[in-house]
Amino acid sequence: MRKFIFSLVVALISFTGCQEEIDLDLPSTEPELVVEGYLTQRDYYFPESDLDCFGITTISLDTLKFVTAFVDAFINIDSIEAETDVFPFNKVVLSTTGDYFANQEPPAVSGATVLLFEDGNQVESLVEDPGIPGTYRITHLPKVGSSYHLTISALGNFYETTPELYESVPPLLSLTTNYGPNFIQDSCAFYMSMNTFEKPGLGDHYRWFFYVNNKYVSNPGSIAITGDENFDGFCLLDFDVYGNELDLGDSLVVFQMHTTEGYYNFLSTLQSQTAFVGGPFDAPPAPITGNVMNVTSGIAAYGYFAAGGISANAAQTPETEPAESCLD
Repeated sequence: MRKFIFSLVVALISFTGCQEEIDLDLPSTEPELVVEGYLTQRDYYFPESDLDCFGITTISLDTLKFVTAFVDAFINIDSIEAETDVFPFNKVVLSTTGDYFANQEPPAVSGATVLLFEDGNQVESLVEDPGIPGTYRITHLPKVGSSYHLTISALGNFYETTPELYESVPPLLSLTTNYGPNFIQDSCAFYMSMNTFEKPGLGDHYRWFFYVNNKYVSNPGSIAITGDENFDGFCLLDFDVYGNELDLGDSLVVFQMHTTEGYYNFLSTLQSQTAFVGGPFDAPPAPITGNVMNVTSGIAAYGYFAAGGISANAAQTPETEPAESCLD
């Protein structure tokens, strides 16, 4: 018995006492284009008559339009970009892939020729922002029911995106912050709560973008997307798509964008390969396929050019907590 224990100790020392540093010499790869672009505008879907929410409440069509116009008067779609240029809409950002261990921001692609097409016809040659290399502004106003795609000449190659059908979006009727318990019911915090509704007819997809204190929430875990297969045509009342706690005095701006199934699938794969990793039951790695093709090489490039109507609303948490606990 003693001999067995001694042998086991020696074996453990032999495994833990020696360490060898291994340098991975990964080959450099040719840079490939990465595209991030959005074409959007406040194009709203309204029902033909009053909105019936499960028989619980009815919102008149006139009220829907009045509330929407009131919100639009106070929230400027481009207001956040005056403070920070992470605002993603109505521009195309071009960069390249880089080596895994480069530890630096992807290089911007300047001097590209970027053309916007509507229903197959060229409608704009995008101009690069002189102050932000690799950022090309879109000024063309989209039309509901039309399809849009880009052609890009860059890096000695010709690229083209798959056409995206541009559809209207239901307005984000209200955005508030509610004081309530967390998931495990052991503390209280403020959470977002929104009111909107879904377009009748299956096949719609949505994404929500969040800005907290004028800072874009860009981490993959906060990508909020959905299809309408479980709530087609429903009212979405007191709905939280953000899920995170808000601090006292936080300002919150939420953008609701109608998207295509292709963009939904792209984001779903992106999130599963970046945010939901590290567990024993994770899905195996899979290629993140966008809608950009390197026509010159015949190989898919990276990223996505998305199009769809957008709505917005804003809220702010109080400066102090309520006197009573939400757990009482």
